[in-house]
Amino acid sequence: MRGYIILVAIGAACGGGGNGSDGGNRSNPNDGNGGGSGVSLGSCSIFPNDFIFNTPINALPPDTSSNTYITTIGGSTKLHLDLGTETDQSKDDYYGIPSNVVNGNSLTWSTAKFNSSDDGDESDCGNSSHGIVSPCNVTPVLPIPTSPLVESGINTGDGDHHMLVVDADSCRLWELYNAEMPNSWTIDQSSTWDLTSDTLRPDTWTSADAAGFPIYPLLLRASEASSGVINHAFRFTAENSDIRNTYVWPARHEANSGTSTSLPQMGQLFRLKSSYQIPSSFNTQSKAILTAMQTYGMYLADNGSSWFVQGEPSADWQDDTFDQVQSVAGSNFEAVDITAITSRSGFDPNSGAVPPQ
Repeated sequence: MRGYIILVAIGAACGGGGNGSDGGNRSNPNDGNGGGSGVSLGSCSIFPNDFIFNTPINALPPDTSSNTYITTIGGSTKLHLDLGTETDQSKDDYYGIPSNVVNGNSLTWSTAKFNSSDDGDESDCGNSSHGIVSPCNVTPVLPIPTSPLVESGINTGDGDHHMLVVDADSCRLWELYNAEMPNSWTIDQSSTWDLTSDTLRPDTWTSADAAGFPIYPLLLRASEASSGVINHAFRFTAENSDIRNTYVWPARHEANSGTSTSLPQMGQLFRLKSSYQIPSSFNTQSKAILTAMQTYGMYLADNGSSWFVQGEPSADWQDDTFDQVQSVAGSNFEAVDITAITSRSGFDPNSGAVPPQ
């Protein structure tokens, strides 16, 4: 996959520490006409209500190349929940992308180092006064907590080692790629988003995600699934050879070499077909996940294994959730034609906002 991400949420104002799970529910889905009450992390919104990730897309038309894309990724291949129930990051079965919550104003920010001289060209970072520097043409200073949770653990050698950080004091998301700490922190990339803004990354810029997306807003989180309602889209991966060397809004970047139009672009939106009947025997978590896949969909965000859907590690994931969700095959999905939104009056390609009809 693309790389490591760090998500740290800073401050009790955003709802405490731990894994930084979201609170709050959205309501009144309106099929691509903007969001409802919004997803939040304490007092911090996870992007505005009208952001595309928070917008129902179940009434948008299917993409004319949908069947081709599904065949390319694998119609008979089943979903895989790329997460786990182990919460000790020193364990070999620590699966998923964790997050951290911090108070940026009172935290002593850490100095990091890019692994290559050009890694800062499409990165954001802080400076000694915690100002945002973009592109990062200085020594990166970042709000890394003392003992952060990192995907696959710290210095384990395997996995993408994403570190996710939400600064609760500024409602700002930081995500790092390939975060290691042999003696001090080293990274391949660092990105930041103002969670109160619809602004996307600069066009053609990568992030800790190959599509230039933020990762945290698109993760499966156990608290949301257990509540029975998930009000946002997800992210998933496909094989590098199955993705075209172009990207589609709201993605900002591509990382592939294929040119065939039978390959979906980075950022392509997919959804679980409305014809798929969610079994009544499925548990609350599974029903919430699959309903969100029908309502909000999931975005092709990175290179990896086909139909792998990313989420947080949590002891609250139920065993049945894995069996039930992973029984659903790719043939039950369809690609979505996003031009129904991008052709609207008022659409801004540099914004994640969905204009009203």
